[in-house]
Amino acid sequence: MSKYKYEKSLRTRAGQFIRALNSAGIDGAIVDDSVREYSIAVSISRDGESFGRALIYYSPKNDSFSMRTQELKNKSIAPHLEACWTAAAETESPAQYEIYVDGSFINGATGYGAVVLKNGEVVDELSGLVDVSEVNDTRQVAGELFAVREALNWCDRHSVKEVRIYYDYLGIEKWATRQWKTNQPLTKEYARFLNDCSIKIHWHKVNSHTGNRWNDRADALAKIGAGSKQATEGALDAVTELIEHTNAWIEFLMAKGIDARFDRVYNDQFARVFIARDDKAVGTFDLYNTKKKRMSPYLHDFRNEGLQLEIATLWKEFARA
Repeated sequence: MSKYKYEKSLRTRAGQFIRALNSAGIDGAIVDDSVREYSIAVSISRDGESFGRALIYYSPKNDSFSMRTQELKNKSIAPHLEACWTAAAETESPAQYEIYVDGSFINGATGYGAVVLKNGEVVDELSGLVDVSEVNDTRQVAGELFAVREALNWCDRHSVKEVRIYYDYLGIEKWATRQWKTNQPLTKEYARFLNDCSIKIHWHKVNSHTGNRWNDRADALAKIGAGSKQATEGALDAVTELIEHTNAWIEFLMAKGIDARFDRVYNDQFARVFIARDDKAVGTFDLYNTKKKRMSPYLHDFRNEGLQLEIATLWKEFARA
């Protein structure tokens, strides 16, 4: 059930705007915690660069929507947003599917991850382990390519005929479009699979570890997939346990209205989470899981002591649950 009376209408209008942005080569995503009674925010980026947020307002009196650009960090893109807003109002677009993909290599295991979005909202998440016979010393590259294959298999099962795929490893598009030579079984099979695929694909390169929420989530899912090997063989190893605990912590923070973004696991010892506001990191939360530091947090680089105290308090609440 929607928290706000006009939330569904706002999300629908934002989805139409995002599809128009995509058609113009601009990336947009609904900022989940931005929904209010009469407004919603859409994050704007292009070629990996964040431009800030566009605000969409609804007027019940006039039964109309409007778009504002006052929260953009870079106003140069504003005219393009205005054009997309007008185009969205004039056309009816079909449902837009976007999938973020990633791969990971942890402790000798390769995993894949993918986040499926429909009109800017998550409808499914994919995660799994790549068989060692398929990896053939390619480490996380196999995970990157398997993420695409599993994403397209999902589209086929759900009768999705057109999709935008967001990736951070260039080979994903280059091998698919034959711009890079396929000189080993893994890449040859990948290229063959894409050649036989009837789904129309729009490729979008994003920069890794730059705060893109869905790219970070795909990365986290790939790490879980890589860690599933140890999980199926017995008790969770320290890294897998750390990743799962970190993901649960991030979901807890997001439910509290705090933007938290998974960076990555460092030296198989700690996971880094960035606390953000207005798409900027304002603090760092490191979670250690070693023999000496069992699920031990370390908070640093906070610009606001009050926020640091709030995060520390929320951690205690989370740890007790």
